[in-house]
Amino acid sequence: MLLPVGRTKRGFTLIELLVVIAIIAILAAILFPVFAQAKDAAKKTTCMSNVRQIAFATFMYADSEDDRFPAWAAKSPPINGGNSNYVPPDVQVSAYTKSREIWCCPRDEGQRDNPNGMPFWNGDDLKRPTLRSYAYVGPINTTEARTLDPNTGMYEFLDRNRWDTTGRTSTGIESPSEMVAWVEQWSPVWRDQYYGTVWGSGFIQCNTSKLAGRNYPAKGPADTPPPGCASEYRSQPTKGHSNIGNYAFADGHAGAKPWGQIRKNDFAAFKAQKSSQTFEP
Repeated sequence: MLLPVGRTKRGFTLIELLVVIAIIAILAAILFPVFAQAKDAAKKTTCMSNVRQIAFATFMYADSEDDRFPAWAAKSPPINGGNSNYVPPDVQVSAYTKSREIWCCPRDEGQRDNPNGMPFWNGDDLKRPTLRSYAYVGPINTTEARTLDPNTGMYEFLDRNRWDTTGRTSTGIESPSEMVAWVEQWSPVWRDQYYGTVWGSGFIQCNTSKLAGRNYPAKGPADTPPPGCASEYRSQPTKGHSNIGNYAFADGHAGAKPWGQIRKNDFAAFKAQKSSQTFEP
């Protein structure tokens, strides 16, 4: 068959093919990070939405309970075949949340142990285990107290040898808008966080080592541990979102905070009554 005058039929040369492949590779190298960043931003937004719902639910709980916030482990007989007499804080505020899915951050990459054998107040929660990426703030170690600080956290221990606690009142917190109630943390060294079990539900003692943004190994004074927490500060913290964690506050709002702001002034954001002293870091 004769081709029209002035036209020839040919395929790509090797050089042209290589040029096309190179262009595709360059475009992929440019676009893939953009797609990854967009995906991560969507996860960060979802996580912040979760924390906002948890903050509001906690505030509503206090409003309906004569101004008292949840305990860490409220005592009550188990239901639906549960094996624990302790109701964790996530279950206590569940009446004011939309679903249990809000308790898992989409970026939560922490490994978990098998939940069988863990203490669940409601047996149904063991039947459909849901990861929990957030913990309720209790007493933590501070420089001011030189040990476990009773002025920190959303609840107080009735007896330090037991899990019994009582939640603080909002009037017992000097500045609810500056008081952290829940933290985002899914450190790789904490493997028992499931919705419905009291294990891993309390953010206590040296758990500040697990907060996002802390440099590991330490790079400055802000990364140094409070008294009694040296060993815990040798482990990796939560990755968070570009090394920033999401936090729920006692007045019902939520915010993203870098490690430096949370560590500032001896973990002042966790203190019910603000200290008259100034601490470094």
